[in-house]
Amino acid sequence: MYSCVVSYHVNPYTCGVARFNQALARTLGVEVVSVSKFLAHPHGLPLLSLKFEEIPDDVAQEIAHHVSHSGSVFDLFLHGTRESDPSRELLAHARKVFVGSVNHADSIRLVRSDVVALFAPGAPFTDDQKPFDLKLLTFGMAHKIRADGYRKLGEILSTDRRSYQLEISTALHEGTSFNDDFFSATTEISEVFKGNVCFLGFLADGEVSRRLRAADALIAFFPDGVRENNTTVLSAMAHGCAVITNTDRYTPLWMKHGESIFDIDRLTRFPSADELAEVRRGASKAVEPYTFERFVEMLTNREV
Repeated sequence: MYSCVVSYHVNPYTCGVARFNQALARTLGVEVVSVSKFLAHPHGLPLLSLKFEEIPDDVAQEIAHHVSHSGSVFDLFLHGTRESDPSRELLAHARKVFVGSVNHADSIRLVRSDVVALFAPGAPFTDDQKPFDLKLLTFGMAHKIRADGYRKLGEILSTDRRSYQLEISTALHEGTSFNDDFFSATTEISEVFKGNVCFLGFLADGEVSRRLRAADALIAFFPDGVRENNTTVLSAMAHGCAVITNTDRYTPLWMKHGESIFDIDRLTRFPSADELAEVRRGASKAVEPYTFERFVEMLTNREV
């Protein structure tokens, strides 16, 4: 019936409406199309699934101008209502109008008496995943995710008979956002790992701690090499989690390949269960002196 679902935001990781629209499009068997693509190449009978509160005024006006002058036939599903000239134009020109709740329908009934109140389905049920032989975890700031080291690790894993999954948890630095570079990197990582990737989004400290204890290894790569101020790595080591990372001449001596960490550039195969266990023990021992208590002691003792 519909040729596509038109969405202003298209990234399901950063926008609930985009996530809804992707699920809707999958159910319809069509693709999600951005507003800009729709304006440039309208075709068939699109369903515009929009929330005007999220759309800048100039973009809303551009959409309204297009539909009122092009003669395009479209249906409209509104996730909210906002009184404006562009919204009134879309309501006037849509073939059919749907909204997500009765109160939204009542608020526009004077403009479109034939409006249909629907609802917003929740997230689809997903089956429990089969257990993996290797559970890998990576987490850190979104702008620090780098695909280089993951490519080599993916090549190593491709020759390993054990099943695996990489869980990616990330956070945003204050004042930054998830940009295209981040998502292109995670897409590339997913391809390298043959789709065995699960994006976790942001995790609170307690959940990070739980997942570190459950993981077989933390994966953490850096522009130059791991340092003693990489809190992600020290957190994992303190939890007794093996770390696969990259090193250089500034990497501290207590981070030793095969003893307290694994250096990706010295790996030719993925570590065995015994090797992982040995490095886990070595990691815990190596970071014993590096606690906040010791940090404060050194901070307040000028003779140190």
